[in-house]
Formats: sequence, structure tokens, C-alpha cells
Amino acid sequence: MIAKIEMQLNCDTVNYRNSSNLQGVIMENIDTGYADFLHQQGLNPYSQYVHKKEGKTYWCICTLDNESYEQIITRFMNSKFDGFAIKNNSEIIKIVKKSLVTRDESELMNQFYNESGQKYYDVEFITPTSFKSNGKYMIYPDLGMIYRSLMKKYSIVSEQNMYDEDTLEQLVNYSNITRYRLQSTLFPLEGVVIPSFKGNISVRIHGSDTMSRYARLLLSFGEYSGVGIKSSIGMGAIKLGRMEG
Repeated sequence: MIAKIEMQLNCDTVNYRNSSNLQGVIMENIDTGYADFLHQQGLNPYSQYVHKKEGKTYWCICTLDNESYEQIITRFMNSKFDGFAIKNNSEIIKIVKKSLVTRDESELMNQFYNESGQKYYDVEFITPTSFKSNGKYMIYPDLGMIYRSLMKKYSIVSEQNMYDEDTLEQLVNYSNITRYRLQSTLFPLEGVVIPSFKGNISVRIHGSDTMSRYARLLLSFGEYSGVGIKSSIGMGAIKLGRMEG
């Protein structure tokens, strides 16, 4: 099961720059043994990010399997968790309301098998996004890196290995970015900044219907997993928008 809890905050000053501190809030409120387990993972089974919507501030935590749901989201859904303090700030940030969305992995697979793919997919990079290749940060959206990241993230929580070089090559060969509106930005993290980007792209799939369905599956999963590096610290949050045939 994948899930997302969205918490509206009563504080307008919290934004993605506070994301690493918010990860600390997560670690403080979960079982210490599970927190130790997460610290040992290369890819975490959760993501979190802050975003603004209609002038309001929301903190979202997404989990990618049943264990992370039980260990993380159930703690934050508890009515006793109604506020928190960010490190080095005595102000208590109150939670105005919470909402929860859950999806079974079978829903994504049923959509894959039963709904035709589209030719166009719009993707919004809600928070600063970056990829790392050969020791360097990539500050623009590369479809190969996007698909590779999502395949690997999906594989850690799925019973199937979603990563396949041949499939990845086909996805890249039969996809292209047709429109974009992007800005470069910096993501602060413990005294350093990570070069990154935010904004929107439109992706055209000109391969088979199966390729389009697979791209949709990965991007839909990406709304929960995030894409690229540091998604557990607030980077790489995406939203799948327009889907047109």
C-alpha cells in the first residue's frame, strides 16, 4: 500500500528550506529501532515535502509500503500529534487539519492493464529536484534519469523488479519533452546547497500503448515516492497533471 498524509500548518514561514528539519521531526516521532533501520537504507520507503496551495502551507509525508505506513503515517494520523517545533526554534507549529489518501499497488497495476495510455503527460516538479551522475548534480530534467529513478524506487517496495535496462532504453527512445517552464534553484541542506530545478514539463510518448502505460505507472507512483535524490529530505516532489490522448 502507498499512502500520503497531508497536514495543513498554521505557519506561513515554513517552506522547502525547512525540509531537513522536518525529517528530524519524523525521526523524533517514530520508533527508534525503525529510525535506525531507515538510516541504513540506500533508498527510503518514504518521502516528505512542503508545498503551498491557495495561500496555505502543507506538509506531506508519503509512505511506499505497509511497514512504513504503520511506522510513520499512523503516528502522525494520531490525534495526539497536533503540533511540533522545528530545531533551533521554540515556536510550536500547529496542525490545522489532516487528510489521508491510500492506494493499493494493485490499483496502479489495474490501471496499467485496463486503461489505455495517453500521448501527453504533464509533470510538475513541486520542490527542488536534482539527479547525480558521475559525481555531478544535474540541474535539468533528463527523462532517462527520471525513469531510472522511479524504476529503482518502485523496485524497493514492489514484489517485482521494475528496473530493466531494455525497458528503460525504450522509454527514453520513445519519449521526449515537448514543453517546459523551469527555473534553477538551490536546495539548502546542513550548511551546503544542492543545485536543482523546479517547474513544469510536458512529455510526449510516441511509442506503443504499452510504453505509455508504463510511463504513466511510474509517474503516478512518483507522486508518492518523489524523483531523484533526497526525496526523504524534501526534494523531488512531483505532481502528474494533464494526460491527453
